[in-house]
Amino acid sequence: MQAKYRRRHAFFYRVALPIFVCANLSLGVLLLTSVQVGGWLRWMSLGSGVLCCVIAGWLSGVAWSSFHWSSAMERQVTRWHGVVDAVFGWIEEAPIPADALRTLKRSLDETLVR
Repeated sequence: MQAKYRRRHAFFYRVALPIFVCANLSLGVLLLTSVQVGGWLRWMSLGSGVLCCVIAGWLSGVAWSSFHWSSAMERQVTRWHGVVDAVFGWIEEAPIPADALRTLKRSLDETLVR
């Protein structure tokens, strides 16, 4: 199930989201360049064009934010794996009672289940 979710997530952010951004941006630019009618219809067309451009910008921000935070999380996970490996390497070399190691293993197992 996790792989299926990741494929859908990757498809959305790599394919669907850029298509939505381009569609909204082109619709907004088309509406803004075709504003030639007078009166309230002109303001409706202008407002729609601006709204489409704002939506395109918002979707671009979502894509950038997702990329930025996922890479930041990946870096943090890599660093913490290094810290945990160093701590466990130190623990393996230190003479620690077996009860303390079992307690540590149990607490780690409980943390990983959550």
